[in-house]
Amino acid sequence: MADRMLAASPPSLDEVHRSPTAVLWSTGEPENWSAGSRSGYLWWPAAGGPPQPSSWRDAAERRLAAGLVVDPGGVVLHTDALGLNELNVRAHGDALYFSVRVDPLVHLDDRPLRADWSALANLLVLMTPIGDETPFAEIRRLEPATAWHVPARSSGPARRERFEPAWLAPGAPPSPQEMTELIAARVPRRAGPVTVGLSGGWDSRLLAALAVRRGVRAQAWTTSTDDGTDLDVTCARGVAAELGLPHRVVTPGPEAWLEEYRHVWRRTQYQTLHHGWAMPYARAVHELRGPLVDGCLGDALLRRRPDHGDVAAAAGPAEARRVSWRALSPHFPRHEGIWAPGIGEAVAALSAAAFDRVTRPVEDHPALPILARLLTRYRGIYASPNWLLGPEAEVVLPFADPEIIAGALRVPLAAREDHAYYRAMLAYGAPRVAGLPSTNDPGERPAPGPRRATSPAALAALARDVAGCAEVRELLGPRMLAVLDDPETRARQARWSGPLYVLQWAGLLARWRARYGSRIEWRPLD
Repeated sequence: MADRMLAASPPSLDEVHRSPTAVLWSTGEPENWSAGSRSGYLWWPAAGGPPQPSSWRDAAERRLAAGLVVDPGGVVLHTDALGLNELNVRAHGDALYFSVRVDPLVHLDDRPLRADWSALANLLVLMTPIGDETPFAEIRRLEPATAWHVPARSSGPARRERFEPAWLAPGAPPSPQEMTELIAARVPRRAGPVTVGLSGGWDSRLLAALAVRRGVRAQAWTTSTDDGTDLDVTCARGVAAELGLPHRVVTPGPEAWLEEYRHVWRRTQYQTLHHGWAMPYARAVHELRGPLVDGCLGDALLRRRPDHGDVAAAAGPAEARRVSWRALSPHFPRHEGIWAPGIGEAVAALSAAAFDRVTRPVEDHPALPILARLLTRYRGIYASPNWLLGPEAEVVLPFADPEIIAGALRVPLAAREDHAYYRAMLAYGAPRVAGLPSTNDPGERPAPGPRRATSPAALAALARDVAGCAEVRELLGPRMLAVLDDPETRARQARWSGPLYVLQWAGLLARWRARYGSRIEWRPLD
């Protein structure tokens, strides 16, 4: 079976560890560490550099890394404490097979694998599967702060372990100035150029200003997010000019979404609807010779959101979770004619139940709405540094650091009112650009123009994908079925985010079905 896994994996795999209990292959040399009789390998640490881990929990929490730990008592396979890293497992016989990609686990044998309808529902409602879900019921993703401990041969069964990260413990919140200094210390200094991914928001301009303050030889790169306004590009130009940074704008072609969407879905393993616009930018980033600094997680950790007050005012944990789930699924359409009878209700119920399971352990935390985002929607957002920008490029995520996460979770929701906390950070760390226009500013935005994702050719390609898959068509109601046949109806419905997301979701399911064919045991959703 290992041979079948290797055949379905990327080329150039090398064996980096072999013992009676575990074997590890990797396309690169994973970071290794040792502490007494214990040693380990870790990959994709979101928190870079020292400290040296002393246990799997240490590696998971202080380095935000997945990895394999070997000691005389057996081996431990772990993910990171926030669940950002992809680590999938499949039990087969007495063995536990693992991979950062799903394909090798699918191809362990020829048996059909059941579609996981909760995962597929969340792919639309929350834009990504959550918890331990993958599209295949037999393949599970390790949840945050979780590990499988496999004892040395013949000394007992494998067991799953989980711990509560220290950042969930109460503590005094850092001041905006202290938080800014923590972030500044994570901006890398290199001999060569450092590129800051500069959008129109606050996270990236803070990082760019801190890079300039630290004397980093920095440049800024921006791209269109295909929202029809290109406000990110407009705002980023002003920030880069004020900071004196060389600025490159990566402009996708008019049919870039159509040309790239299938490739994006394959790279992200059919597990998110995010990032359809991102591949031209990612291809350019792959050519960089130095690191790309990205503001991923900053928005979720530090900005105020409209649901913060509603969650705080909820009558009990169950109501708080319901409010948070609805806030994270505003694009999910409940309109008449979108769904075949009972399908919309079933999709919503599956998603809500999974959301409850994932967020219940943190329901009493005062930062519940922030943790809910990190544990659900941000799994799909994090696919960009993992699977689009990476693994080809070196991506540095200053906000993905245990001290910064802990500090952000201790900032009271009330202190974020009117973005007061973040505005104070900007005034301290980025005073020259704090007041420049941003995509976070209130008020009306420019009227959107044409989008690449809604070009006639892009919509027609999605319609063909869906029309060719009877099982997916059966999920749709008359309003969406009309979209498959009539270009005018397609264009009209695509002006609204709900029907557009349903069409993209249905197209993704159809492409997933086409890729895996008879390997999927497809049971009707009811």
